Amino acid sequence: MALQLVIGNSGAGKTYRVYEDLIRESIEAPEKQYYVIVPEQFTMQTQKDLVMMHPAKGIMNIDVLSFNRLAYRILEETGGNRKQVLDDEGKNLILRRIAGMCEPKLRVLGGNLKRTGYISEMKSVISEFTQYDINPKALEEILVQAGEESYLSYKLKDIQIVYEAFREFLSEKYITGEELLDVLCQILPDSAKMRESVVVLDGFTGFTPIQTRLLGKMLELCEKVIVTVTLGAGEDAYRYVHPYQMFSISKQMVSAVLNEAKQHRTEVLPQIRLDHPSKYRFQESPSLAFLEENIFRHRGKVYEGKPEEIKLHVCRNVMSECEFAAQTIENLIRTKGMRYREIAVITADPDVYADSLEKVFAHYEIPLFLDHKRSVLLNSFVEYIRSLLGIQQKQFTQESVFRFLRTGLVSGNDVEFTPEVVDELENYVMALGIKGYAHWQSPWFRRAKETTVEDLERLNHWRVVLVEKLEPFLYVLRKKQKTVRDITEALWDFLDQEDMQMKMQQYEKKFQEQGELVLAKEYAQIYRIVMELFEKFVALLGGEMVSLDEYCELLDAGFAEAKVGVIPPSPDQVVAGDAERTRLKDIKALLFLGVNDVNLPGKLERNGLISEYDREVLTKGNVVLAPGAKEKAFVQKFYLYQNLTKPSKLLILSYSRQSREGKALRPAYLVQELFRMFPELSLEDEEKRMLSEQEMIPKSGISYLVKGLQNLNEGGFIGEGFQMWEELLCWYLREETWREKAENLLEANQYHKPDLHLEEETAQELYGSLDHTSVTRLERFCACAFSHYLTYGLRLKERQEFEFRPLDWGNLLHSALELFSKKVQKTGKLWTMLEEKERDELVEACVDETITDYGNTILYSSARNEYLITRLKQMMARTIWALTKQMERGAFRPSGYEVNFYGGKIDRVDTCERDDKIYVKIIDYKTGTQSFDLAALYHGLQMQLVVYMDAAMTVEEKRHPDQHVVPAGIFYYKIKDPIVSREEDMERLEEAILKELRLDGIVNSDDAVLRLIDEEMKPGTSSSVIPAGRKKDGMLTWNSKAVSEEGFGSIRKYTKKKIALLRRQIAAGEIDAAPYEFGSRTACDYCQFRNICRFEPGFPGYLYRRLPQLSAKEVLERMREEE
Repeated sequence: MALQLVIGNSGAGKTYRVYEDLIRESIEAPEKQYYVIVPEQFTMQTQKDLVMMHPAKGIMNIDVLSFNRLAYRILEETGGNRKQVLDDEGKNLILRRIAGMCEPKLRVLGGNLKRTGYISEMKSVISEFTQYDINPKALEEILVQAGEESYLSYKLKDIQIVYEAFREFLSEKYITGEELLDVLCQILPDSAKMRESVVVLDGFTGFTPIQTRLLGKMLELCEKVIVTVTLGAGEDAYRYVHPYQMFSISKQMVSAVLNEAKQHRTEVLPQIRLDHPSKYRFQESPSLAFLEENIFRHRGKVYEGKPEEIKLHVCRNVMSECEFAAQTIENLIRTKGMRYREIAVITADPDVYADSLEKVFAHYEIPLFLDHKRSVLLNSFVEYIRSLLGIQQKQFTQESVFRFLRTGLVSGNDVEFTPEVVDELENYVMALGIKGYAHWQSPWFRRAKETTVEDLERLNHWRVVLVEKLEPFLYVLRKKQKTVRDITEALWDFLDQEDMQMKMQQYEKKFQEQGELVLAKEYAQIYRIVMELFEKFVALLGGEMVSLDEYCELLDAGFAEAKVGVIPPSPDQVVAGDAERTRLKDIKALLFLGVNDVNLPGKLERNGLISEYDREVLTKGNVVLAPGAKEKAFVQKFYLYQNLTKPSKLLILSYSRQSREGKALRPAYLVQELFRMFPELSLEDEEKRMLSEQEMIPKSGISYLVKGLQNLNEGGFIGEGFQMWEELLCWYLREETWREKAENLLEANQYHKPDLHLEEETAQELYGSLDHTSVTRLERFCACAFSHYLTYGLRLKERQEFEFRPLDWGNLLHSALELFSKKVQKTGKLWTMLEEKERDELVEACVDETITDYGNTILYSSARNEYLITRLKQMMARTIWALTKQMERGAFRPSGYEVNFYGGKIDRVDTCERDDKIYVKIIDYKTGTQSFDLAALYHGLQMQLVVYMDAAMTVEEKRHPDQHVVPAGIFYYKIKDPIVSREEDMERLEEAILKELRLDGIVNSDDAVLRLIDEEMKPGTSSSVIPAGRKKDGMLTWNSKAVSEEGFGSIRKYTKKKIALLRRQIAAGEIDAAPYEFGSRTACDYCQFRNICRFEPGFPGYLYRRLPQLSAKEVLERMREEE
């Protein structure tokens, strides 16, 4: 019984020496058993290494195992433990259930356990306590140390409650993976295989207390236990000072192992010390040997000369770093003769780099194996199951039903729910607001706009197929009393009925044919993973009564832990992974990406249930837990040391200037350390590399061809760039397989905005007669001819949705105002004669009647929407009050409401007769925020009020041929709730409100007209009715929106000419996508077609029509000039 330590720095050949001796001994003693125990993720690679090193290329009496695999092997031999081992998925399921039962007892954690990630945190804490030999009884002692009334004490009591419940649940049937080693410690003496065997522990950076105890048992039984330890040259393995050293974890491991040997009175053989990596790994790489000897040692040594084997690069962002990595690998393959398997890529944050690495390496056709397990939550089969349960859980909401249908896995007897079928079904359901099981179960009779009888028949057929498919399964879910077994069996039956196993096999085959080997592997495993999870559900919680919500929470907890392990599909490929998990063996070149301070040291603090402060408190009480943030910083340096010294030929590091969000990033402390050690190390900027220095394959070179074309368009190349790019272009044009692609790019580069135009005959067929075109339509044409073409030519419409939109709000208010006006007219009274109570009752009745007639039941579909009815009544009452007050201040009275004419409908026409003149005032109700602007009118964007005035004056001239009809004003009344300063005086408050609600537009500047509209506008005041004010001398203020009668005449004439011109342009077939830009507004701002018109301002020919902003005076001058 003996212990031997093999100590050496990284690259010194520890593993090689031990394996070489082990193979030799195993050949000499074939009857003896040899065990090589390594971390879980290293087992396959170690087995491969031993087979390749063995002269016979096979190992008969050498077993490569992890600690857990060893436990299973011994359990099989001895039959000592009959309990089932619980994995992480099982633990999550049980903890989720226990958390629900214990919640009332928990003082601190009770309200949080249902939050995302909390169960996983609780599982981590329990696993850590188990690994570090902290049982509920030991937790009692820790509680005393924490203090009776401290927050930590309350938290630990909560953890203790869950921990005890968890252990009690497991006590009869199960043990956890962490407890497996505890069981192994008990049964190891019964193993005949372990007696007199030789055990090698290789690749470990430290041992947990349970692993250390197990090591002690091995020392009692095994002939020899060999432990490899990574320690820098000159470091004393037996002198441990504190945890804040780079090699502290190695020294802790040595100390723990020697203590076990001492306790078990085991002979400690002389250590084997290997301190000369330059003789092995770094024979031809002096700078890498220097790095290994000095990194993080603070010895002050400096490398003389340029470090040829170490390169440092800076890139723009993550994607640029991955591009750089791909190009570097291609260069090493081409110029150095390396194989892909001899090159590795590691990153400090694989979550950030994984997707980009996959995309870029696929583009460069580099075989890549990403060493990480994929979550199953985004798998379509898992989404199918979760959305299936979600239909009943969410009570057949639109989102839940179509989430299920859009998984792509739903089919019926004679219906394949293709994207087109689902789209049509969703359009109908959204238009009519169908939700709830009752609506899906009952036949659909209502028709949406443009839904035919045949369409409705087809939609009903799809509905029936879906409901009949789901009904047997949903029947189980609707039961009040149901167990986990009931739901799981119903779910299994449904998946079997739908042939989901066969569908997964079809996906696997499809991905294999497409060359997507990683996805093919995932779909090959996913059905088995889900079925195993169901088996755990039934085995662990089968008889438990649960609600559907609880079952869904349990299922999500199980899926959150389920991972798809992907075995490398090819022997020759680049391995990529993170700095801690990935096992690298016999690599010549290493690329280390993401050497930024956000990743190194990154966020080392733990924010779990046991915080960093909690750990410090517990450590002071001699409680041993996993390393905290300070210790982890030095552990991270140790892992960095191990990785940086893995390559034998070349080490390449890179960092980004900016994050994905565009924020500036700084290099990590490692970069400064390298510059200190290697003063002549140069930093290469990838953005400054010339085209001739880029490494490319035909597929990737296309992107440089495109960049060159962009440079040509934007003003040319710098230096010799054009000549290099021209050579690249010539190569593509010479190569037969790429010539067509290059020619297409050249043609695309000549792309200019097409001159869109319709033939007059086509325009005539599309539009028909334009004699009575609405003003709204003409304004749309003025804004953008292409938008007009899509709306009135192709008649494209937005998808109907069952919702209350701003347009509905405006329509309801308009209708209610019209109804109010008609009801007042029937009474024979004027608005100003109504009593306040009578007016309010009339307002309420009008709003109720309007809502009923409008037919939009959405207002009664929720409490929030019903509140809109109350708000609608309040706004209506405020509007009627303000309009009445405005009438009281002048002589004008309404003469017409909702007056129809060719081209539109006028909301209200007010008139006033004096002497031989008829004064006409137009009011249009608006719910938006747009203000009247003469310049916008000039450009054809706001002609509505002028057209209305022209129509009203024409009517009045026919009615009163002997009288002179005078335009008094054209106005918008903005329906809104104004915000004003608080006033104690009610009269002043009312005046402030009226000023906020005054009309917006232009008024006739004649003094007589101004008095007729607002009799109370005195010198030195501004009107509360119209946008005008008087100076002290009685003249209008500079900001009054007023023009003379002659000015109104010019406006009317100009508008008529503009309308005639627009009609001619429409008839001529103008449909060009040339939207306006007017100040800060453009026609594209709220355009429903902005995503389909392909208007791109950055492309040649795509320009906004910039409309000049003009003053009222400039507009009138231009109009007079054009008469």
